[in-house]
Amino acid sequence: MQFFLNPSHDPAYNLALEELLASEYEREFFMLWRNAPSIIVGRNQNTLREIDADAVRALGIPVVRRTTGGGAVYHDLGNINYTIARHHLARGEDDFARCAHPVVAALRRLGAAAEFSGRNDILVDGRKVSGSAKRVLRERTLFHGTMLFDVDLGVLGKVLNPDAEKIRSKGVTSVRSRVMNLKELFPAWDVERFHAEFMAALLAELDIPEVAPLPSGFAERAEELARQRYRTWEWNFGSAYPYDFRRSGRFAGGTVELSARVENNRIAEARFHGDFFGDAPAEELAQRLVGCRFQVDAVEKLLAGIDLGRYMRGVTAAELASLFE
Repeated sequence: MQFFLNPSHDPAYNLALEELLASEYEREFFMLWRNAPSIIVGRNQNTLREIDADAVRALGIPVVRRTTGGGAVYHDLGNINYTIARHHLARGEDDFARCAHPVVAALRRLGAAAEFSGRNDILVDGRKVSGSAKRVLRERTLFHGTMLFDVDLGVLGKVLNPDAEKIRSKGVTSVRSRVMNLKELFPAWDVERFHAEFMAALLAELDIPEVAPLPSGFAERAEELARQRYRTWEWNFGSAYPYDFRRSGRFAGGTVELSARVENNRIAEARFHGDFFGDAPAEELAQRLVGCRFQVDAVEKLLAGIDLGRYMRGVTAAELASLFE
């Protein structure tokens, strides 16, 4: 097994690099990496159901979908991510525990009373410090997880706090756990010190003499994969599951309440209610939106070709489209 350090903090690039290495690099490896502030959602989740979109937008935090299952997580530079790629790992309920073993052992080397618990968590003193997910490839298992050292839990609470009444989805929903930062156990350390100590403990546990350079050629390909997939709206916000969406806004022309049914990332049904005025029925406007992609830019472009004042006097296309964020 080889040990890699990925110095990038770009979540889209990092997930692309991880995918390529796990699926195409011929040797088993363990890799450490960190993301700048970002939200990483599970493969089977409805992104809008997991985040507080207003908080995410205000903070300018990117949202990226990974290829593994599980729930949504918040990353920042106070969190360390680890990736393990193993050959021919037998499928079974103990896959998570076996993959997490060197991580648990490394934490114990540092003096933390770590234990694997439940389906995919690592606990210290009964609180979660690491969650993990996996994906079975043709001849490999990709296993990765987080390690909370000094994550801003205040931001975490804001951005992963969706309005349950805003969107109802059949996708997988995150389960919130009682978490802790490991800095509580190592108050004199900053994240860089912990990173170094954690890496040294992992190298000792895995019996790997040194860190290997990242294999050539993968960085360029990872950047291209990030562009084609991990930075696209379709991948990060599109949903394979139908869902119901509700939102309202107060504009100069009155209050507008939107109720929509979304299927295959397109508007399947829409309804408008509110105290706005118009000469034509709002039902007619709603019907004209059916089939449009559920995205602000697409809705605004469609509305630009409609005399919106006939339906909602005093409401602009940009204002109405903002309800679809």
